[in-house]
Amino acid sequence: MIDSLMSPRLGNRRFAASTARCAPAASELQSTEVWLPRPSLVNQNPAHSNSLPRLDKHRVHERSESSNGRKKSEINNKPQRQMTDQERKRQYRIALNFFNKKPERGVQLLTAWGFVKSSPDSLASLLFGRRGLSKSMIGEYIGTLHSPYHSLVLKYFTGMIDIRGLEVDVALRKAMQFFILPKEAEKIDRIIQAFALHYSKSNPKRTSNFRGGWDTIHLLSFAIIMLNTDLHSPNVKQRMTQADFVKNLRGQDKVNGEKNGEDIDRKTLEGIYDRIKKDELKAGDDHVAQVQRVDRAIVGKDKPRLTETPRRLVCYCRLQQVADPTKRQSSTARERDVFLFNDMIVVAKGVRRGSTSMVGCTYTLKQWTVLLGAHVTEFQRGQYEFGLTITCPNKDKIHFNARNFEDRCHFVADVTESIREATEMEQVRLEMEMEHHTTIRSDNQRDSGLPDMDESMKLSNGSNSSAGSSSSSTNNGSSFRRLSFNSLDSGVVEEHLETC
Repeated sequence: MIDSLMSPRLGNRRFAASTARCAPAASELQSTEVWLPRPSLVNQNPAHSNSLPRLDKHRVHERSESSNGRKKSEINNKPQRQMTDQERKRQYRIALNFFNKKPERGVQLLTAWGFVKSSPDSLASLLFGRRGLSKSMIGEYIGTLHSPYHSLVLKYFTGMIDIRGLEVDVALRKAMQFFILPKEAEKIDRIIQAFALHYSKSNPKRTSNFRGGWDTIHLLSFAIIMLNTDLHSPNVKQRMTQADFVKNLRGQDKVNGEKNGEDIDRKTLEGIYDRIKKDELKAGDDHVAQVQRVDRAIVGKDKPRLTETPRRLVCYCRLQQVADPTKRQSSTARERDVFLFNDMIVVAKGVRRGSTSMVGCTYTLKQWTVLLGAHVTEFQRGQYEFGLTITCPNKDKIHFNARNFEDRCHFVADVTESIREATEMEQVRLEMEMEHHTTIRSDNQRDSGLPDMDESMKLSNGSNSSAGSSSSSTNNGSSFRRLSFNSLDSGVVEEHLETC
């Protein structure tokens, strides 16, 4: 059931593609531009981020010696334990988790941990070609304003999209498979401008048909975005007609500085309108879209919000829930569909049995628990030959019995790895928050080089500093929340199934 959502190990086995690479040795990480657990692209950059001294211990490569005291030098001189492949993959997923929550922080970690170089082209390769990245967060990041670094990332990112020989709307549709446009109009315009420049370079002959060149393509692309919203938004009652679309762009093909331009070719505009009306412009599928499908299928009282950008479905499995391991129950009783996400487990009951697709199938929520603070154990008692118990953070226990040894083995391994990742991610988050506030305190206490203030000024500033600290603590309260919605790629434990 639900083949598209089932863990590769619980349904069809997944083997590493021939292009997959093994985790590099520690000595190779500095010279390798990108290494990741799956065959794709990756990148990162600390040049525009704060330093992460507290996170150095997570890095695989050797740290530079510190000049601040013999104790630090001795620590840095000690040989560091090389990470296993599984630990390195977990570290990478943690960095992606942070990106899917706060892109700047995720980029900071990917660079600090040596998964990618700090150059804009390397980061653009990561955003363009890697699974596990939220397309909405990609759009937010590449649309960042007033940053030369982000402008270069956007330029390299759009440059990787092959749109040669395509009409403007068809090229825009293809480009939007790689990101979701931000909600802020200024960011949208920034991305569309980069797209227009790339289109004009990729299609010089088509661009020459417009007097305004790439500037007209920029305007036309923005008009296409607005047309798409008008035709397909459920909130719009009166739809734009083809005549309206053509009329709105009348006289808009003009050279920069001209007041009155020429009309864009009518057949071109009519073709664009017909294609957009027939087929809505949509972003490409990502892990968030997969979670949305599960979210819509599960109903029930007090159901948690499942759709979050950092959350990802790890696997789906059908298990028998055991009310009491010491008592017998029918082998067909209490069948449950268990959805394991990277930060929580959702237990549901299928309304329609025997379905092989999520479409049209509804589930009733039975139980759910977060993974941070939980643990899983196996048991064998009487008829429950392949039993397992999940102990929730509040000490409640959920008992299951798997169909066979292999299902239990892989499911327990996935749950265990997910718990480890959630735990380590929380540790990293706390370290980053501690470092952030340490930096703030250091900045507040830094000597400005000005003459000493009189006592009244010191008292006044001291009071303000205290108030500011309190305010900072209040304002950053959300930063101290447990980041329970983390990110995880399906098939987290692969050491026995993938070969390098």
